[in-house]
Amino acid sequence: MLRLTRFLIAPLLLIGVVVLVLALISQPASPPAVLADLGQRPLVIAHRGGMGLWPENTLFAFERAAALGVDMLEMDLHLSQDAKLVVIHDETLERTSNGQGPVAHYNLAELQALDAGYKWTADGGQSYPYRGQGTRIATLEEVFERFPLIPKALEIKVPDVGMEAVLCEMLATYDQLDRVIVASFHERSLQRFRQLCPEVATAGGPVSVRLLLALNWLGLSDLLSPSYPVLQIPQQHSGLNLATPRLVRNAQARGLQVHLWTINEQPNMRLLLEMGVNGLITDYPDRALQLLGRSTQLSALPSE
Repeated sequence: MLRLTRFLIAPLLLIGVVVLVLALISQPASPPAVLADLGQRPLVIAHRGGMGLWPENTLFAFERAAALGVDMLEMDLHLSQDAKLVVIHDETLERTSNGQGPVAHYNLAELQALDAGYKWTADGGQSYPYRGQGTRIATLEEVFERFPLIPKALEIKVPDVGMEAVLCEMLATYDQLDRVIVASFHERSLQRFRQLCPEVATAGGPVSVRLLLALNWLGLSDLLSPSYPVLQIPQQHSGLNLATPRLVRNAQARGLQVHLWTINEQPNMRLLLEMGVNGLITDYPDRALQLLGRSTQLSALPSE
């Protein structure tokens, strides 16, 4: 028994020393510049521009979400055949437009000839109010030109096609380096983007999120030195409740802004706000604004 005790003491002491050193050298994330002007109030982030209210990821949706007074526009990025960044969620066109096939098989002119409002319905397919209204697939360039000041959350949807370099160059060209948060479910895309654009705020990728969740579960969150300032996670995943008061509290203690997606019902919004989350990513930004006591009236829309 004595020999076994001695055998265990050495590795336990080593682990203790490593934990102590990591705790001493760990640093919280720095506040992202993109959120500096928004203050401490909970943020209303229009998921795909508010896809429950308008055709998703379109200039039409972004215009109305901005006029509604949301704090941030969230959108998804793909690359066209001619290497243009276009704003669309799916790899294929069928769900949201009258097109068919992969986005990457079409050039920009072909994509923008499609009707991006063709499939939107609020009544289960009884009506399609935006068909034939000239709603196009937008380019990221158009978004930057139309909405230069409002913060934007951009998601890289496809790895290994050069999107990171194209995006970084565009952010610099349109003076958007401190106006965006870049996210991706592809860890290598985030790593590549951070190498190219280290000054741009990013959200934690899947590996980083899993590490944070593990440290939180073990009670070792203080060891984390995040390479990202924003944590964007679902409230639940695979039957597990991710958004707990402990996780929110510990993530914020490491300097992270905590944004939850996709939060659409007011009772749930209220629960998360009481928990202290920093932002709600929602298909219905009007509901979040109403709950926060902010105006839900559209202000003046930009002229065409």
